[in-house]
Amino acid sequence: MSQAMRVTSQLPRVRPGGFPADPDFPQLAIASDPQRMLELFRRHLEPAVGKRYHIETCVPVRFRCRQSTARCVLQYTLRLLEPGTGRRWEQGVTGLVYAEQGAAERLWREMQAADPCQGIPADWLTFRPVGFIPDLEMVVQLFPYDRKLRNLRLVLGDALHDLDPQLLARLAPGEWRVTERTMAPTRYRTELGAALKYTLQARDAATGRAATLRCFVKVYRNDHGEHTFELLQSLGQRVERGETGYSVVRPVAYRKDLRTLVLEEAPGTALLHLLREGHDPAGPLRITARAVAAFNQDDVGSGAVARSSLAVQLEELRRGATIVEWARPELATHVRAITAAVAAGLEEVPPAPIHGDLKPDHVFLAGDRVIFIDLDSVVLGDPVRDPAHMFAYVAGRVGLDAMTAEQARAAAGLFAAEYFHHVPGAWRRRFGLHCAGALVEVASAIFRRQEAHWPEKVAAAVAAARDCLG
Repeated sequence: MSQAMRVTSQLPRVRPGGFPADPDFPQLAIASDPQRMLELFRRHLEPAVGKRYHIETCVPVRFRCRQSTARCVLQYTLRLLEPGTGRRWEQGVTGLVYAEQGAAERLWREMQAADPCQGIPADWLTFRPVGFIPDLEMVVQLFPYDRKLRNLRLVLGDALHDLDPQLLARLAPGEWRVTERTMAPTRYRTELGAALKYTLQARDAATGRAATLRCFVKVYRNDHGEHTFELLQSLGQRVERGETGYSVVRPVAYRKDLRTLVLEEAPGTALLHLLREGHDPAGPLRITARAVAAFNQDDVGSGAVARSSLAVQLEELRRGATIVEWARPELATHVRAITAAVAAGLEEVPPAPIHGDLKPDHVFLAGDRVIFIDLDSVVLGDPVRDPAHMFAYVAGRVGLDAMTAEQARAAAGLFAAEYFHHVPGAWRRRFGLHCAGALVEVASAIFRRQEAHWPEKVAAAVAAARDCLG
């Protein structure tokens, strides 16, 4: 490996293609290029015994760069074609590259020591689960193999089949039998967690009626899912008693042995999809704003929810700012000024419940009912963080490319205006600072997700953050 790999970190130059050139990770020049990675994956991925595939495309989906000085975690989606059957599907692949020379190869040999195929259901075993690309000194692991999510392969097998009676009980009375089960990944973050859609096809043995059941399965690296399960149970009971101005997704079960949470499918339609459809967003956004205001002023039980201090919030902002500065070094001066202004302007306030990860795809609407999902990040903190986070995701057009910048800003402003009609007036004074910080974090998320035209979107988010301070 080149000597440049071991040089102390500096602000990177930006290559013509937009991706930063980092002296500690020269592999990123190739690893960020989908076409070159497609060629490398075709050359180095070894099909499982008795299988043969053609890799049609390679799409970057999530990059964790410079969140650690030691390594980068690069996730891709491969589009596979099975010759003979014509079947097509997507395969998740993760590449790990390290700043230290030889570290990747050592890890690869450790992972090879135990049979990486062990425990992976045959239907999920496409290629050898672990590989190595010498040209990049990159360790490759293929979903569902994950050295820190050992429970994932069990969940994809038959480990949840004993929940069938509990799931079938949601159907009308009858003699229901499961005829088919399918698991489809909806979100996967290497070494951190996975979300899967679990679909059951069932038939009533007495009448021949058929039915489809869907739920979602979240696999955790730690025991945090148990806390989320208990919180959802508590909130769900209050929702059923009519004590809230919002709803939450209903939990089905928590499997401690698998560190896995099973959830009902949220009713209605995601706010993100409603905004994408191009209809007037005013109604959905106003309904959502009122529900968020109700949640932020609710009593969720201080003993059941941890407190998040201003220091924690500022540390999250600092991490996001560091990634933006690395990805777009020409914006570094602006990003540092924004971060400093937010840190200087915010103060500790009486804590209130906050969702912690509020964005359009974590809100579902069923008529006038608003259902919050993904409540893993619920804490007690400054409640204005929630509307600022939603504002930043809408104004930053994350997943909303069909909207113009003007439409997105107008929609975000409409949401904020409605929200502040339903909360104490003093909260509004902190909104600009929170929005500025949230937009820097959104800029970081845009880069990590490798969204199309991310350099321009990152710059636009930083410019919007400066406007919020103005």
